[in-house]
Amino acid sequence: MKRSLAIGLLGILVLAHAPVTAGEKPRDLGAAVAPIHLVPKGADPISVGGLHSYFGTIEIGSAGDGLVISNSLPLEKYLLGLAEVPLTWPGEALKAQAVAARTYALYTLGRPPAGAAATYGFDICASVDCQVYSGADVVAPIVGGRWREAVAATAGQAVLYRGRPILARYHSTSGGATLDNPQAFPEEGAYPYLQGVPSTTEQGSPLYRWTVGFTLRRMQRLLEAAGRWGPGEGRLLEVISRPSRSGFHYPDLVFRGQNGSVTATAEEIRAELRDLAPRLFPQDYPSLSPAGTGRLPETFPSNRIDVFTKDRVVTVIGRGWGHGVGMSQWGAHGLAARGAGYLDILTHYYSGVQVGETPDPGPLEVGLDWAESSVSVQGRFKVVDGRGRTLVNDALGEWDFDWGGAGVVAIDPPPGFGLPLTVGLVQAPRTVTVGEPAYFTVALSRPARVRTMTAASSGYDDPGAKVAAAGRRRIVWLAPLEPGTVEVQVEARAGPKTSRTEPISIEVARAPTVQARGAPEQGGSRAPREMDEGGSPALVAAIVAALLLVVGFVMWASARRKLPR
Repeated sequence: MKRSLAIGLLGILVLAHAPVTAGEKPRDLGAAVAPIHLVPKGADPISVGGLHSYFGTIEIGSAGDGLVISNSLPLEKYLLGLAEVPLTWPGEALKAQAVAARTYALYTLGRPPAGAAATYGFDICASVDCQVYSGADVVAPIVGGRWREAVAATAGQAVLYRGRPILARYHSTSGGATLDNPQAFPEEGAYPYLQGVPSTTEQGSPLYRWTVGFTLRRMQRLLEAAGRWGPGEGRLLEVISRPSRSGFHYPDLVFRGQNGSVTATAEEIRAELRDLAPRLFPQDYPSLSPAGTGRLPETFPSNRIDVFTKDRVVTVIGRGWGHGVGMSQWGAHGLAARGAGYLDILTHYYSGVQVGETPDPGPLEVGLDWAESSVSVQGRFKVVDGRGRTLVNDALGEWDFDWGGAGVVAIDPPPGFGLPLTVGLVQAPRTVTVGEPAYFTVALSRPARVRTMTAASSGYDDPGAKVAAAGRRRIVWLAPLEPGTVEVQVEARAGPKTSRTEPISIEVARAPTVQARGAPEQGGSRAPREMDEGGSPALVAAIVAALLLVVGFVMWASARRKLPR
């Protein structure tokens, strides 16, 4: 059996390096007109290196400063990829989040693009600057089904004011009351539906209240690094907060020294210490959360703070996390836990609104990343260039795309692309236990979708096909639940091409019974071994012994050369 497997592997390797016939010669894709569209083939998502996996089409554009990677998909599919709240939360809170997120996206689509969206031509970004979008990875776990249900149960629903989707802002925790929009965004002005309301159900949030401490020495060093404190002020003696002189909802902070004082707003200090404190004191900032949930998300999670100094320690007591406008996510969690429905939650946090149906806006384009020199993409997809021409009808494996200047993308296929499809079996088990996983090692001449095929008397289903790269690859096989001898082969498929290994026989044995301690073993059987290329244990022992002899001889010869003569 080992001899036949070795011969099969040799054939695969020879074929992989042999000249390809004229009809199967790989095409040199080289540079292509941007944007490149990667259209999924089948239901599996496409993975983008360094990011996530995504439903829908991946588009790779080419701007003057690098590649632009975006994801084009329907709105409801986009919502499945939002990672804004834990998916274990109450169902009504998830529904409220789904409607708020849908409304935010609809409002954004109805406005001219701004920021990176305007620069690179997509509709909405994937970061915290818009909505946190992590693609298909959000619903991949079992708990992701709860988010699918929340999105499906509210499909097409949005928060409306006078019949139009609102700017549905939301945040983690307000600290007890939300804010009027101008309090957090003075440059925008007021919205009748974004008014401050009590938020008394947030106590479950680990950021409902938080505390951060600094020694006076550290605080002075931070102020010096920020350019706010110089030798003229002397040694820092005290830091306190007082109501804003400019009418802000957050306080001013007064830093008193031996020879003078400095005043700044809480938001100014929050912005400066966000980066400075972790850089100068990385072991201590952001601080540990008082709720025991790890570190705070940033040095000061909000600007809603009170500050005092005692025993040369500056203590900052804060409330909430985020801008504080619109729906409090932890407030929604608390309301849902008390029995409120998602409509009650939404109409509490957004004033004077209704929740109603909205028309489907069609696909939207989500900006995932930009200004990149290269990107790798993995999955099964069709490659279409910017002129609408299909370059590859069924691309498999990991493909690399490089920036070739504005409007140009260079395409680097995976190893084996264009070669004839051949699969060979290198390693397989002889005996397995019922229901247990076993592993096959196969050799592929090119990327392909690989699966096992089992001839079993009962209704046995093999694991689904997985995309595998060219070369030696390990695939899993699950033994049937009934003992007996089964025939198994491995199938590889790339587009219309199919290749299969010869069937092999595998003995499926019953699970061994647990023996009492000290009981003698019954029979002369031994645990099954997988076939391998290393040979029998005796052969392995002989090889090891030979290697030891060689090493010993080399060491002896080296020592003789070093002896004085």
